[in-house]
Amino acid sequence: MYKKILSPVDGSERSKNAAAHAAGLAEKLGAELTILHVVTPLSTYMGEYSDRLGSIENDLINEYIKEGQQILTKFKWDLKKNDITVKTELKIGNPADEICKLAEQEAFDLIVMGSRGLGELRGYIMGSVSNRVVRHAKCSVLIYR
Repeated sequence: MYKKILSPVDGSERSKNAAAHAAGLAEKLGAELTILHVVTPLSTYMGEYSDRLGSIENDLINEYIKEGQQILTKFKWDLKKNDITVKTELKIGNPADEICKLAEQEAFDLIVMGSRGLGELRGYIMGSVSNRVVRHAKCSVLIYR
């Protein structure tokens, strides 16, 4: 049924619970599990002023990458109790786009993700990441509440 499962994580409790559910599924199904963290570029937030940020933007992105790697390490460690191998991926870009792109490129059968992550307010205003993934992913998507 499902042989490759992708679970995007952002450090929130909901993404942690979704990743734990994905790990349980992977263990029962004998599937591979990959957890993904996507760093959103600052230009998304800064608009027309991003070209003026220069090295400040690079420093901030590097900090976000470092934080993303810490999130992945922590989640991977927490999932060790399951009898599975957990792979990690870190991407930079629009979260929904990067999730869908990786899922298609790596032929994932299932995406398991939380209904809302750290950007709840932004999600209400702009449309949540999970909502966009459900509409655009070419594989099955399980939204864990």
